[in-house]
Amino acid sequence: MTDFCNPDSGFDYIFSRLGAIYGASFARHWEGIDPQMIRQEWINQLGIYLTYRPRMDYAINCCDPNFPPSALKFKELCGNGPSIPHPTAIENKPATKPMPPEIRAQLAALRKKITNNV
Repeated sequence: MTDFCNPDSGFDYIFSRLGAIYGASFARHWEGIDPQMIRQEWINQLGIYLTYRPRMDYAINCCDPNFPPSALKFKELCGNGPSIPHPTAIENKPATKPMPPEIRAQLAALRKKITNNV
């Protein structure tokens, strides 16, 4: 499983985990409310937070153990979680270059000089 997902998958991830944590009380919390309206409102409220699982996990781990969070409370908890890395920063990490032989030789000579004088 990757750390990144789309908002719909993020919503499903949160509601699955919260349902497992709070059990039937979580389902009763939403009785009488259109499920599509709940989904849309959570997606609207949480926005980008629904795309990074470590941030969602952080928020889930900070939830009140006795009461399921509202979308606004969950958004607040997500805001305190780990930063969301920019995908291009992850994909475009600069490749390390091997040390040029002349620098390697200079370092070896310096190391030899230092260790021989000790």
